[in-house]
Amino acid sequence: MAEAQRAPGTRRSPQPGRRPRLEPAGVQNQRDLAAEIVRGYAGNVPRDVYEARTRFYRRAPHEVLGADGYALLSRYFARYVLPQALMSGDMTKLQCAVLSNIVGRAERGVAHAIQREIAEEIGSNRSSVSPALKHLAARNYIRSVGRGVWQLNPLIAYKGNGDEQQAFLYELRALALENGFPDTVGLAPARNEDKESTAC
Repeated sequence: MAEAQRAPGTRRSPQPGRRPRLEPAGVQNQRDLAAEIVRGYAGNVPRDVYEARTRFYRRAPHEVLGADGYALLSRYFARYVLPQALMSGDMTKLQCAVLSNIVGRAERGVAHAIQREIAEEIGSNRSSVSPALKHLAARNYIRSVGRGVWQLNPLIAYKGNGDEQQAFLYELRALALENGFPDTVGLAPARNEDKESTAC
């Protein structure tokens, strides 16, 4: 029997239970982005919509941010805290080098590095790195959470998106640490520590 004629300009409805075949967004991509988008919108689109076209644009990575496209240093820290610490002599070039090394290593607020590795990369010796790390920790630039594991204060620098940074800050603030980490940075926590030690 001949198929009934359709009005010009109308589309044939998809057969019930049949799903359109999804093709990857591009052979250069490891993930099937089209399939991920469809899964993300499942149940949020009208039932009579059975085809969607998406155009992807690839933006060149920022030269100083790396392939991930994000790695932010606090402007306040770079403009006020670090220069004042260096000019006042509260931070030596060795301590600055150690902090810079940890900033460069940190992924979503955590840096993995034993003292020997840091010493080799900054051209120093292991015995001098240890007191430098203690100095930085006393000022809440970093926080030791295990052997060779450091939390970088996410208000100084953070590699990750804003939602991840806020979640990390929420976890840290929930600890209610006595030294005020992460919100108190610089000389203030070190001074408080000195007062407590003299009072004992």
